[in-house]
Amino acid sequence: MLLGILRSSSRGLRRPWKVYLGVAVLFLALVSGAGGPRRVEAAYTFGVENSWIRVQNIGQAYASVEVDYYDESGVFVGRDVCPTPGVCPSLAPGSGWTFFTRDNPSLPSGFKGSAVITTDQPIAAILAKDVFRGDKFLIAGDSVTVGAGSHRLYLPLVSSQDGPFRDWNGRFVIQNLSDTTTACVTITYLSNYTDSEVYWDPYRLTDPTAARLPGCPQGGMPLPPRGSIFRDPDNMGVGPGFTGSVRIDLHTNGQGVPSSRQFIVASAETWNRLYNPFSSYRGLDESELDATILLPLVDREVGPQNQWSTYFQIENKEPSRPADVTLRFEGWDLGKPVPEFVVKQNTLRIVGARMCFQNRDDFANCLAPGDRLPTNFVGTARLTSSQPIGVIVNRSSNLINVFTSYRGVRPGDSAQKVLLPVLNKNYGPYAGHNGWNSWFRVLVADGGQANVTVRYYGLDLPGGSVAYTTTVFREFTVFQQQEGFLPDGFAGSVILESDRPIVALANLTTDIFEGDTDLLYNGIPLP
Repeated sequence: MLLGILRSSSRGLRRPWKVYLGVAVLFLALVSGAGGPRRVEAAYTFGVENSWIRVQNIGQAYASVEVDYYDESGVFVGRDVCPTPGVCPSLAPGSGWTFFTRDNPSLPSGFKGSAVITTDQPIAAILAKDVFRGDKFLIAGDSVTVGAGSHRLYLPLVSSQDGPFRDWNGRFVIQNLSDTTTACVTITYLSNYTDSEVYWDPYRLTDPTAARLPGCPQGGMPLPPRGSIFRDPDNMGVGPGFTGSVRIDLHTNGQGVPSSRQFIVASAETWNRLYNPFSSYRGLDESELDATILLPLVDREVGPQNQWSTYFQIENKEPSRPADVTLRFEGWDLGKPVPEFVVKQNTLRIVGARMCFQNRDDFANCLAPGDRLPTNFVGTARLTSSQPIGVIVNRSSNLINVFTSYRGVRPGDSAQKVLLPVLNKNYGPYAGHNGWNSWFRVLVADGGQANVTVRYYGLDLPGGSVAYTTTVFREFTVFQQQEGFLPDGFAGSVILESDRPIVALANLTTDIFEGDTDLLYNGIPLP
């Protein structure tokens, strides 16, 4: 779920592209490996986990694909070049492959580390994780594109044993993209409760008594090339009862390499100790923070028994400069006999981070006192700020354990072509079940009207694709189960083409398992 990076390579591929992925493939403390059960390093795990990577060729020629895996210390562990060896010598334009770490014999049981995808064509990818907690299934993931890493990252939502039962938890991973350069990392925690910085890992940079660590004379902790730093409630240091955000900074290392020439990526996850919600998102770099952020989907008690609601966490780029943030909600009150258009707006000041709930109790909805969104509200939000901000949105149900997340989007990251790499309609031979299904959500970036062409791609479609064009005002949602021309068993992708810039989200869900069975991801803008 991490940002990718375009780099050079000496592996002989034509014009190589590399995507770097933080892969937390964590098992229970007692796992089976070569030679029988063995103990692995303790970690704050909550089930038996595996990752999978969906890679899609968005270039014009056949692609060679290589996936290399590295452990926490940056040591090469294993490789994958084809999901089905001998059957897929190259990846056709527009086609995709899925790599399952569970099926890779080169990876030891209990592996925890990162992955690097090298190709000779532009690609897009989704990194996801499957978790089994007894008979319950959890899934979460996010989309990945080829782009630059960053010397500063933001994780707007992180928790550690928070809530009345200390049941809400988070974890995150930081990955060093470099093949040769050690990164010097400082992790700063900002609390929602105090609206300020509360903990620094390994220490506060301005603390004159803190001993500098080897390799990082100007501050931070050393992260070796290709290495990863994992933090969970057992080693965050911030202690229990924390919900807030994280900022990750780099410093000049012992070889004199400045922070501007060190590059990292990160991802974060949230889960519950007592129940089964699970979500994941990739970290935001400085270029993804902006004075205007779009939220394509905001719910307030929508659906059966007022089931679906959202909340979002706002992180201010520079807490030393308080941000005046105006929230403007626009959408439809579906509780009326004839749906009514609704607009709500308010301005608030944010120093570090602020969470805004849109649900039944309205205790922190970030609107003016006494104001609220109507029950059965479905719409969008636009946040405009006096300082750059980043936003993570969570969508959850009060009836089932589903808990998903997506990244708020800058208007500059909207596009007239957007890729959704994985969509399904009644996919899978599961007797008595529908299998995997999906839906996607589109927002016209400026809130106006657009003509949008929806073009599906799949091996079981006539000629490989089918399309239609629709005129939309502001936003629309499409459920693949309701697309009559798509065959049952459809597994493919969509490219959305619009005469005005758009942003999009897609959601995968299944009725095969019980648990948190939804994965929500951001659409990928295309040139």
